[in-house]
Parts: sequence; structure tokens; C-alpha cells
Amino acid sequence: MASKNMTPLGYVELANGSKAIYPMNDIFLNYTFEDDSYWEALRLTVNLLINAYRETKPDASVKPITGSIRVRTQFRHLLKTDGKTTRDQDIRIIEDEAETTFVEFQNKATTNPPIEIRSVEYFGLGIGHGKGKIVNQLWLLAKDVDSVLQGNAFARYILKNEVNGHVHPATSGIMYVSLSKLSKEKSPVGELASFLLGLKPNPDNEEAKKVAEALHASFKVFKTDKDVVDVLSLAERYTQEGRYEGRLEGRLKGTEKMLELIKSGFSPEDAMRKANENDDWLNELQSEN
Repeated sequence: MASKNMTPLGYVELANGSKAIYPMNDIFLNYTFEDDSYWEALRLTVNLLINAYRETKPDASVKPITGSIRVRTQFRHLLKTDGKTTRDQDIRIIEDEAETTFVEFQNKATTNPPIEIRSVEYFGLGIGHGKGKIVNQLWLLAKDVDSVLQGNAFARYILKNEVNGHVHPATSGIMYVSLSKLSKEKSPVGELASFLLGLKPNPDNEEAKKVAEALHASFKVFKTDKDVVDVLSLAERYTQEGRYEGRLEGRLKGTEKMLELIKSGFSPEDAMRKANENDDWLNELQSEN
């Protein structure tokens, strides 16, 4: 859910009302970076983060993207509703037809499966298809995931020899970035993070401003694109259905738990209290009535 301090890029008109679009919206980012006009804005975003990380660790094996690039996104897959396509990672940067960087813009800290598992699964798949070439992962986290960040703004994981610390010859890695921590910094990357989080729609720093201008320009086209409206409408429908099904499932489980407790000798009042100790389904139900 968006914070009161967040400013959207703008709104898209759907059949059920206006939908606010923020810079980290996955459908918007897939749409934007499908267009090669915005590839340099993506490169700039990635390189600002990599360079900021290298300031904290100058001997890091990860390097800025400097070669010729092409970008692949999942937007065309999002357009298809026949169930015959399999989604991959959102954004893939191929440098000089060799090294690959997958970029994930992640809004939620809690996902299923958890981010620490998803990222490793993607990492393994990427390396498997990379045929020995460098395949890096860059996860931009709107909300901190402590299991991978451990309180830091950056964390990068690579394969090492556990005995002597020697780095594996294939130096692919997974980097996690805390946008919330970076947004507190007075620096180019701090302004970039603030923009991506919707906290500063118009950055002052020239490099961060270039990224912002590119995304604002893309949004002007995005908001009136018929394909976009169709995809967003479908996404909203699935989201609402998912919320309803999730709430219904939670309530059914809570009811079953209460009945089991009553059968085992608890009074209805005690069964309700005990069932509600670890589940919030009852509080949600009571707040709606």
C-alpha cells in the first residue's frame, strides 16, 4: 500500500476508477523498458547503484554496464491471457551479447516464496542458461528484507571457497539494494532511490533527474495505451479475486480451528480467543462489520 508521502507518476483511468501508478509499478516498468528509447535510463539506474556499491567495496567483482546493450522485458507476456506463456524475470539487460544482468524492482518484503528463495531460484536458472558467462542479479527492494540485507544498504552474494575465501572463477552474483536506506542519503543514488520510492518526484541531481524525466515521459504514453488499460484491468481483477479468496480461506481455516477447540472442551468464548491468538482473520471480519 502506498504511503501518504508517496507521489504517483500519475493515474490511469480504468473501468472501476483511477489507478495511481508509482515508479516501481512492475507493469509500468516492463512497458517502459520494452522501448529502446529508455534503455539508457535503465543503464543509468543500474550503474548509479553499482557505483554506489563499489564505493563501499572498491574491490567488488561487479562492474558498471558500459558495453552495447539490449533489453528484454515481460510486457508482451503480460498481454497474453491464454495461459500458454510462462513468465520469467521482469527485466533482462544483455551486454555485448554476453554478460547478463537481471533487474528486479520489488515492492513487497514478504512474498511467496520468500525473496531469499526466489532470488536464488532465478540465480540458478540464469546461470544455467548463461553457459558459463556472467549472469548477475540486481534486486531493488522498496522494503528491507533483513534475511539478505542484515541492516545494510547493500548486500552482494557470490560463490567463494569456504576454506580460503577464494572467489569462484565465474563471478556471477546476487545484489540486494535497500532503497529505503539509500533514500536517506544526500547523494545521486539517494535522490534516485527517493524518486523510485515516490518520495521525490523531481530530483535535483542531474543523473537522477535523467531517470525521472525518462519515466515521466514514458508515463505520458503509458496512461493512454489501450494495451496498458487491458493489462491493468486484468491485474486489478486478479488482485481483487485473490484478496477475496485469501480472506475466505483464512476465515474457513479459523472457523475449523474454533470448532476443533470447542470439540476438545473449550467454551465458545475461549475457542474464539485461542483461535485468534495467531490469526488475524477474526479481527478483519470484526472490523468489516
